Amino acid sequence: MTPQQTKSSENTEFEAGKKAYHEAMQKAQSQVTAATAEVHKLRAEMKTQTAEARDKTMEKLHEATKQLDAARKQEQQAIEAHLKAIHADIVATDAELKHATAAAKKAAEARAKVVQEEYDAAKRSLVTVMDAELAEWKTRIDEAQRMAAQVKADVKKSVDAKIADAHAKQEAAQKKLHALKEANATAFNEVQHGVQAAIGEVKTALEHARADITKAL
Repeated sequence: MTPQQTKSSENTEFEAGKKAYHEAMQKAQSQVTAATAEVHKLRAEMKTQTAEARDKTMEKLHEATKQLDAARKQEQQAIEAHLKAIHADIVATDAELKHATAAAKKAAEARAKVVQEEYDAAKRSLVTVMDAELAEWKTRIDEAQRMAAQVKADVKKSVDAKIADAHAKQEAAQKKLHALKEANATAFNEVQHGVQAAIGEVKTALEHARADITKAL
């Protein structure tokens, strides 16, 4: 295969990967939108319901939030896979630039720019998804806090402490997400993993608080 044929093949693969990614994202975003709408609808219904009706709606809300979490996970996985693929393209284009002749350099620079722009766009998408996820966790913590107001006095102090811990972990994760927004290409992956770990801690803290609330009600 000639160098020209190799470049043509790489361009075709890049465009095919880009198309597949955007199709996967469109599907995942559609699922996130539908799940989010259902969650918002159920939360709105609960505001005007009796205690008995709220309990039933809460069960539906729990299922809806699980669907939302699954859709967001799909979204993140699609972005992460795309970032990994594009990173390989960036390495290849950097090598191409180093060895390009004067005549080929302009085309190599143009390709490098296109690849970098796609990478930066995917990074912004990942940050946006994580931002939305953290906002949802904050809403769930606030819901748990309202439920905690109904628990018996002898356990309320312990429950409140666990709610406060969940709030603190959510705020810590939000700070790490801000750092991710500012991170350069070298630090991005490491900071991203830190954000994901912090979100996991928020989830665990809220689960512990919810378990205590359920026992106390």
